Amino acid sequence: MRDDANDAPQTVTGSPMYEFDPNETYKEIVYRDTWKTHRPPAYFEYRQLWDEVPRLRKELDFPIHLDIETTNICNLKCPMCPRTMLIERDEFSPLGMMTRDEFASIIDQGVAHGVKSVKLNYLGEPLAHQDAVWQVAYAKQKGVLDVMMNTNASLLRPAKAIELLEAGLDNLFVSFDAISPDLFEDRRVGTSIGRVIDNVYAFVKVRNERFPHVQVRLSMVMYDDPKWREQFEGMKIMWKHLVDAIGYGFYTERDPDAQGDFPEVPGFWCAQPFQRMFLKYNGNVTICCVDDKDETVVGNWREHPLATIWNGDAYRSIRRLHAEGHYYDMPMCRKCYLPANG
Repeated sequence: MRDDANDAPQTVTGSPMYEFDPNETYKEIVYRDTWKTHRPPAYFEYRQLWDEVPRLRKELDFPIHLDIETTNICNLKCPMCPRTMLIERDEFSPLGMMTRDEFASIIDQGVAHGVKSVKLNYLGEPLAHQDAVWQVAYAKQKGVLDVMMNTNASLLRPAKAIELLEAGLDNLFVSFDAISPDLFEDRRVGTSIGRVIDNVYAFVKVRNERFPHVQVRLSMVMYDDPKWREQFEGMKIMWKHLVDAIGYGFYTERDPDAQGDFPEVPGFWCAQPFQRMFLKYNGNVTICCVDDKDETVVGNWREHPLATIWNGDAYRSIRRLHAEGHYYDMPMCRKCYLPANG
């Protein structure tokens, strides 16, 4: 571990101290955390690292976490999703799925460098990949401590749920945007609320019976409108006795024709360049979850080792800008909603 960023200034001249919170744009209600009692001590050491590294702006030799877009295929066409917008503008990458050899290489590289967690997610639906269960099992068998999945849950059939749990999945994060069928189907185009409820309920039942270490969390995209607050209140009643937590993040305009720069937040720095690396199906490696248009590409995982990309000049210079309070020098970061929503 390199600590050369530890001496980064804690204040910006003339500006108040920035209160760092790596989860500041996400609001969550936790109903229970009994799953934690079934996790090993190494899990809590890793979660402490997850907070400390960006808080202290430490420079690691390899990311703690890998976000892996195993496929950019999705079975839904959600209007708020950048993928839908990019497809409509004919700006989306060719569709496809990672091969087993590609996925295994990513996991093997990560484990060799001490990666702690992976998440199957990004603009595709991970359960649309025919190897989703095998991918979870491979990561666990190789020693990844925390294996996660983001999903719309429309493909999470009961048989698939059992297979994923038996493969070793540690966290399931489900996008669930409304309790009213009409609003749900308006946001999650291509599925129904009944199907998703049934699938999540079946998963939770098996989790409760046999896999108590697994966390289940639901989250919605929130809008500045009372009806969506009402939907969240309904979610609290619907899911309180079933899932471990529910939460929301506010929608921010992603259409480039309507999007401009956000005001600078003095002293802000982002956690993601210090913690994690995003591996897109198209081969691009990016620095954060906001870069759906691949504006800040720091390498290509099909062409170079992950450690080489992470320690390359491009990635290190980005971390240095954030460590020194100059995130606003980056064009992509000026368009990012994370500082503004903090």
